Amino acid sequence: MALVLRSLSDFKRFLAKPGATIQIVRNTFIERQPASFQEAYRQKGMYEPRTVQAISKKAAVFAIKGHPTTVWLYWDKGTRNWRYSGDTLAVPLNTGVGPPDEIIYRCSFAPGSEPKARAPARTKTVDPAPASPGDKPTPTMPERGQGRLF
Repeated sequence: MALVLRSLSDFKRFLAKPGATIQIVRNTFIERQPASFQEAYRQKGMYEPRTVQAISKKAAVFAIKGHPTTVWLYWDKGTRNWRYSGDTLAVPLNTGVGPPDEIIYRCSFAPGSEPKARAPARTKTVDPAPASPGDKPTPTMPERGQGRLF
């Protein structure tokens, strides 16, 4: 089942599902830093997949695969500028230093925890209508006795 995010509500619903994982695809702020800074960021596991540990009204807490640390992602009024495209989420950064930056996350499910696709809804079978207006359905009630009002 393909993941499609269109809004913060979709993103929160995704995070509430078991196995929800996000991973940084691009961080323009880190890309502008010296190579040593980029390597330290990578050593901390910041580009590793992050699985949801907890969700509140205004934030989510993620565990980083292979590292004993957690990372928080907050949302509030600033989410108006978040951009959603398929399974990616672009979060602008207001660093106040240099040009505008953003972090792009790819959202997915941990292997083995992908939700199953829904089966199509079943339709009710309807008794066919009479073939022509002159055709009348045969009565199912007896002429006399039980079921007939006198």
